[in-house]
Amino acid sequence: MALTRIPTGGYDAAQAVPVPNGQVAYVRAFVPVDGNGNALSGNSYQLASNQTIAATTGTTPTTSIQGGSYLWDVQFTGTSVTLQSLGSDGVTWRDVATRTTSGTTGVVIGQNASVRLYNSNNNAVTGVYSSLS
Repeated sequence: MALTRIPTGGYDAAQAVPVPNGQVAYVRAFVPVDGNGNALSGNSYQLASNQTIAATTGTTPTTSIQGGSYLWDVQFTGTSVTLQSLGSDGVTWRDVATRTTSGTTGVVIGQNASVRLYNSNNNAVTGVYSSLS
């Protein structure tokens, strides 16, 4: 992606793409939006910063997550950490993904979701840093 002079004479953030007939097409950059005009990309949410999650408990939920595909990144010392999303009944927490080592996992989160980190283990998980981006 680069600032490119397009055939109309202007400049735009566009990517030159060769097409089968040997010519070049220009694909402009765009940001997808929901029905209210809110951007669906570029969102980032901090879920934990050097937290300890006690045995069989969850963190304070992060609410109003914009729906979409995210990379869930988590770093911790302990057995495992689970990313959970609040179910449609508003009471039940559902597992989205579980990590047994620090790392990154692709996840899909529903529109306006509430998420939390959960420790299902019998011992605390410490040094937890986590984000969705």
